Formats: sequence, structure tokens, C-alpha cells
Amino acid sequence: MVETPDETELVQEKKIEEMVQTPDETELVQEKKIEEMVQTPDETELVQEEKIEEMVETPVETESVQEEKVEEMVETPVETESVQEEKVEEMGEMPDETDSVQEEKIEEIKENPMLRSANLELEKPFESEVHESMHPTTMFGVEFAPLIIPLERRLQTTVVLHLVATFFFMGYGSILLGLYLLFFTRYWWLTVLYAGWFVYDIETCNRGGRRSEWVRNWPIWEHYRNYFPVSLKKSADLDPNKNYIFGYHPHGIIPLGAMCNFGTEGTGFSKLFPNIKPYLLMLQGIFWLPFLRDYMMTAGGCSVSKSSIEWILTKEGKGNAAVIVIGGAQEALEAHPGTHTLKLKARKGFVKLALRHGASLVPVYSFGENDLFDQAENPVGSKLRELQNYLTSKLGMSPPIFHGRGVFNYSFGLIPYRRPVMTVVGKPLDLEKVENPDETLVSQTHEKYISELCSLFDTHKTEFGIGEDVKLTII
Repeated sequence: MVETPDETELVQEKKIEEMVQTPDETELVQEKKIEEMVQTPDETELVQEEKIEEMVETPVETESVQEEKVEEMVETPVETESVQEEKVEEMGEMPDETDSVQEEKIEEIKENPMLRSANLELEKPFESEVHESMHPTTMFGVEFAPLIIPLERRLQTTVVLHLVATFFFMGYGSILLGLYLLFFTRYWWLTVLYAGWFVYDIETCNRGGRRSEWVRNWPIWEHYRNYFPVSLKKSADLDPNKNYIFGYHPHGIIPLGAMCNFGTEGTGFSKLFPNIKPYLLMLQGIFWLPFLRDYMMTAGGCSVSKSSIEWILTKEGKGNAAVIVIGGAQEALEAHPGTHTLKLKARKGFVKLALRHGASLVPVYSFGENDLFDQAENPVGSKLRELQNYLTSKLGMSPPIFHGRGVFNYSFGLIPYRRPVMTVVGKPLDLEKVENPDETLVSQTHEKYISELCSLFDTHKTEFGIGEDVKLTII
């Protein structure tokens, strides 16, 4: 293109002069156009490349003009071919967010339960990581789980199903199985053998239980933790040369957060509080149910009776933490999503025991515990609440009417929802040992405990997406 055999040397020189003097596009204009393209983030890479080609090759121009522009670009020292390529690559890398950055943001949201706490429908697959066959399907008002779900999520659901089924069905199922073996098979002796063991072992739940660190460290508890997910935070270190009473709030329908944090090593309690041994205290009635009692004791479970608490504080040495769900069965009737109501005003027995044995009181609040199930509306004074209160007084445990999700649907069932739970262990309230504390001292200490608990709630509530104006309701 530079040397045309038909043209004379004079004509060539004239063309070169003409190129130099061409006012159509000076060097400054070219640079300005390229800068405009670089500064335009809305255009795609394809559009940017078309603009560059349009500058280099304008089909309207004649062949001679094209030759002049090519020579001009070749002879222009301001922008070599390598510089142009660098600018083109730079323009191609200028979209607002690359795929890698978007993926990092998605992972951050998925891994941080606090960023997800505002959305209570977290059991559904994350929109950015699913394809069409992974979306839930709604039929007849029931939202069914998608057919394709990652194996990790299946394992999480299986472990939680195992725990819920154990709590609801193992005890009573064992009784029915024992009766069947006793009266309808030749294996009656198995029932007799276990009955003898049951009688012999009946007081173990009041004497520190029979914990198994092997069971507490099963790998399945990591799946249990990740299902919701559950997280455990501490406000201060605990001295292993003291004993403690942890007041756990709220009860929820089932205190699943308490089980994960203090009945297993799913959230790493022993690493967070080295040399502190937690005992998760439960209703005495649980330890009257065959096999369920044994399973719960392997997790560190004990009875919540007075004799059991005193045994832990006096017979097991130092570095023990008796974890009591203070609100008990009656507080389960207050467990509605988004509420923070605690049955605590009249609960002073744990304070008296702490004073009597010089144990430190530690408030614990579990954000999200009340969100794991939906409960039928039962306002105070309603017929349903009156019936529930009557049954609670007779049975020793409350009968809330509730539901969660199922194994294959998100609309109903006994499995808790995938909603985050953040458990915060507060600072210990150290107490002097008083053999016979009077009511005045007990009441004053109780008020201090409530004040510490409210302060704990107010300090951490915004981390869980709860508004600054929300307060604990103590009844």
C-alpha cells in the first residue's frame, strides 16, 4: 500500500505531504476518541472493538485515503501497535464487576449468617447458584423442594431430621418396641434386661450423667451446625477454676441452638472455652424414656432438678457449667418468629442456687431461636392459651401447636426452617458464696442478672438485623 508501481516518485511525495497536512484527524483527535472509548463503561467489548475498526477502516473513504490513514497510523510515534492492543485489553476488562468479584460477594453472603438474617426463607436454594431444575415447585399451595439439591444440603437435612425424630419418637417408640418384644416375640428377655438396667441407672441423670466426648465430637454435628447455620460467640473468657450457671434464653419450640452449642462440639465450645465442661440440663421426664435418656446423657445431658444442679456444682470439681433453659416449657408458648419474650420475672431458683454455691451467673441469648418454627396464634387470654396452660400444669411440658418444613417440601412438617441462630455467651456475674441467702439478696441478684441479659441483647441485636428500638420483653 505504501509503494504504488503506477505512480511516479513525485506523486508519492505529494501524497506523503498530503497525509501530513490532512486536517481530518490530527493526533490529538485520535487520542481523544480512544480516551472517550476507555471512559465509556456502558459499552460492551464488541462495540468498543467496532469503533476502533471504524476508525481504521472507513468504507466511505476511497482507497487512496485509506492508504494515507494507514501510513499515518504507522508513522505516528504516539501510539504503537502494542499500545493499541493494551488499550483494547484495558477496555475489555472494564465492566462494572467481573464474574470473580460477583462470585466472591455471593460467597460472602452465603457464609455470613448475619447478612442472611433479614430473610427468613433461607431454606430455598440460593438464586445465583441454581439452574431451572433446582427451583422449588408449588402445587396445590404446597411448595416442594427441587429435585436437584447439592449433597451437602441433603446431609444437613438428614442430620437435623435424625435429631428431631430422636426427640419426638425415640422414647415412646422404644416403649412400644419393648412391649412388643415382651408379649409377642421370644425376645422378651431383652425387655426384661433393659428394664433391670433402667432401674439400676435411674439416678445417673441426677449425678453428672454419662457424657461421651466421642459422641459429642461426631462429624455429623458440623452438618447440624451448617443447616441453619448456628454460630457461637463469647463476650469474655471463663476461669476454669470456677463453676458457672449458664442461663439460656429463649427456649423456642425446641432449644435446638442450645443442643448444638452445649450438647455437641458442632460450634467448637471446648475451643472457645477451654477447660470448661458444659452440662445441658433437661426436663426430668426425658430421662424416664428408654434409650432416649441414654442418648441424651452421652451428649452431656442431665436432669434440671435441684439435686442434679447441686451435684454438678459440688461433686464434679471446677470448670463446670450447668446450662439451664430458664424459661422452660411455658416459655415455648411465647415462641413466635420475630418475638423476644422471656418468662423470667418469677424464675429465681437458679439465682438462689448460684448464691448458695458461689457459682457465677452467665447470661446467654440465642438470636433466632424463636424463628425456627411457626406457631399457631395463642394470645394470652385466648381459649387455646388457657387449654395449653392447663395441659402444661398437668403434663409438666407445654403442647405448642407448631410446624416447620418437611423433608421434601418447604410448607409444613416437623423439621425446623433453615434460619440462622447466633448464640452469644455474656460476661460472668461473679457471686459471693452465701449458705442461706435471704429473699432480698436473691431479688437484688436476680435484677442484676436481668440487667446484664438486657445489656447483652442490646449490644448484639443489630448484628442480627434487629432494630435499635426493639427491646426484650420480660414477663
